Amino acid sequence: MMRRPKTANFDESWKNIQSVTTAVMSESPVDRDEWCEQITSVYYLCMAMPTPLAESLYSKLKEYLINHVQSCREKVLEAPGNDILPMYDSLYKTYSRGAGYLNDLYMHLNQHFTKRTIKNEWCDHYMHSIEKVKKFEKVQDLAMNIWREEMIEKVHEPLVSAILQDITRDRRGVSAYSNILRDVIHSFVEVQSHEDPQGSQLQLYKELFEERLLENTGNFYQKEAQKLYEQNDVSNYMIKVIEKLDEEELRLRKFIHHTSISPCKKECVNKLIADIQDRLLDEYKIMLKNEHVEDLSRLYILIRRLNEGCKKMADIFHDHIFENGKGSIELMARGCTPQEYVDALLIVYRKFTNIVSNYLSNDQNFTDALNRAMTKMVNSTGDTKKYPRSSELLVRHADHILKKANCKNNSLSEIEDQLRNFIDLFKYVDDKDLFQRFYSKKLANRLIHNTSVSIELEEVAISGLKDRCGYEYTSPLQRMLIDMKVSDDLTKEFEQHLEQKNEKLNVVFSVNILQSGAWPFSANTGASEEQSDKNTPDFNVPSDLAVCIDKFKTFYNKKYSGRRLRFVFPLSNGTVVLNHTARQYTITMSVHQLAVLLLFNDKETVSKADIVNSLGLEKAELEKTLSSLVDSKIIKTEGDGYTINTEYVSKKRIFRLPTSTVKDHTEKEVEQTHQSVEEDRRLYIQAAIVRTMKSRKQLGHNELIQQVINLSKDRFTPSVAMIKKCVEVLIDKQYLERHSNQKDVYQYLA
Repeated sequence: MMRRPKTANFDESWKNIQSVTTAVMSESPVDRDEWCEQITSVYYLCMAMPTPLAESLYSKLKEYLINHVQSCREKVLEAPGNDILPMYDSLYKTYSRGAGYLNDLYMHLNQHFTKRTIKNEWCDHYMHSIEKVKKFEKVQDLAMNIWREEMIEKVHEPLVSAILQDITRDRRGVSAYSNILRDVIHSFVEVQSHEDPQGSQLQLYKELFEERLLENTGNFYQKEAQKLYEQNDVSNYMIKVIEKLDEEELRLRKFIHHTSISPCKKECVNKLIADIQDRLLDEYKIMLKNEHVEDLSRLYILIRRLNEGCKKMADIFHDHIFENGKGSIELMARGCTPQEYVDALLIVYRKFTNIVSNYLSNDQNFTDALNRAMTKMVNSTGDTKKYPRSSELLVRHADHILKKANCKNNSLSEIEDQLRNFIDLFKYVDDKDLFQRFYSKKLANRLIHNTSVSIELEEVAISGLKDRCGYEYTSPLQRMLIDMKVSDDLTKEFEQHLEQKNEKLNVVFSVNILQSGAWPFSANTGASEEQSDKNTPDFNVPSDLAVCIDKFKTFYNKKYSGRRLRFVFPLSNGTVVLNHTARQYTITMSVHQLAVLLLFNDKETVSKADIVNSLGLEKAELEKTLSSLVDSKIIKTEGDGYTINTEYVSKKRIFRLPTSTVKDHTEKEVEQTHQSVEEDRRLYIQAAIVRTMKSRKQLGHNELIQQVINLSKDRFTPSVAMIKKCVEVLIDKQYLERHSNQKDVYQYLA
């Protein structure tokens, strides 16, 4: 029912309202009827005729609250030193709850006076409205502001001092008023919680409390750090500091406002860690040297709290890894075996990978430091040589792993583990193009001479390389494997073809059909260009083999018209059984060696002239072939000829005869490979320059250098000197020209 305004006796009404207000603020019981009656009284005062008395009521209430808070303040100030916080907490809780009840008791004052006043004045005078908003607040907001002005702002010195003393006691392990402490601190925020969220709700808290808290925290932990460092060694100091920091974080979360946690933690870290960071890092070097991994983990936990702290640790970590791995570089300089070199690198890699993963949380700073150090080691020249030997040694190591002769005692899982280690080291090689050249040669030898442990494991190794460098990088290697699979199928088809025609060969014959562009053979490996055009072999093939070759050529030409076969005899193998000795031996050898031995089927002694006439080999190739047979003692010299050795003895019954064609990298061959790769790099850089300039048209010298390095870094790291030479070559070829007014700017010539 709508109440009608009427005249009111203000003094009598206020006396009754004040009585209920006093009961509410002291949390004394109030009769329900009395409560409702005084709410009605507030309404009639706000709607009084002829003049509303709302402003008078507001002023009386404000005066009452000021007097009430002043009396509370006297009680706080009179409380003994240790009781100031409990006294304040008790009074504040009673007051804040009472302020909430007052908001209900004076709800008509809020609705009929405060809102209406603000609304009317907002429309008329914008700036004046802002002043009125501050003057006529909701009753609860008015009460909290009075508490702030009359209590907190006037007793904050002893109050904050008591809070900080209690926090200090808690830091020292003395029991503190935990719940009271938290509530007192948060009262600094609650009294401004009604402020605009976009405004400064925490202004009072920060000005009166947080600044002093940070100062107190810094002073306390500065003394604590000095005491701990004097009383403990570094290891125990770190243990105690970690405990202190964990305890402080729990304490901060329990007591203070969440916005102060981060700056307080920072203050602790500065005093306990940052101020002695240099001393800790000096000890860190000793920890690394002595492999005190637990201390490394503790120091990491501390240092990571500092800006740039982990970066400084990682730089020291990088230098230590490189110093630790110098042994592998020294081994390389002394001409070590591939196995020794790889083992030395793996020891360093595994050791520090374990430290990073188990004690340094796989932190990216340390992972990068490990990668940089390993890259520096792997690509070091080790001596005055122009090129690092890592590519050559790693390839030779992989070749050892994948040769069946070296894997008799290794299980499949062991070989796969060795390949994974090989791939782990390969990723640090900068000269990926050089590695590819060496690897393709070794792979070709394994496949052609059937010394690979299995095609499946070859695919595992190539798959690992592809994961690191992409499909294009391993495409030539995969084409070799495809050729071998196709050749196996083709050999089976040839055998089926012979069966269908009821033809038999005197020997077991198989053939590998290799794509000429996919295999790393030099020009002198097979037939000469002239012989290639005539499709003729480079020596007189023994009759038994010639029949097989002719039949296969007929079969192949019928199956694939338009293709041309070129037989590469220096890379071909044959297996022969020795029947002239006391024991029977089965020996795999080159076709040239086999052709020489077949001459001894008809007679025991053959002159050198007969061998030359029968085989038609070049002099150099013939000398190598005869020398290998004599050195292995299968034949022996007799006058100007050779005779079969009927007393030949070997520990093995089945073996491969060494040949001068299949050999490890010699210094000359390695140098030739480097020169070939160097020439390919020059062409690659020239192509990269042209491609870049064609798209950009005009480019500065430094920017062009950087662009070329970025384009080449996946294959190799070009030197600036090489790029400059390539630029000069392209200028001479009129692909580029220098800008007429800016000599360090190049222009593309279409």
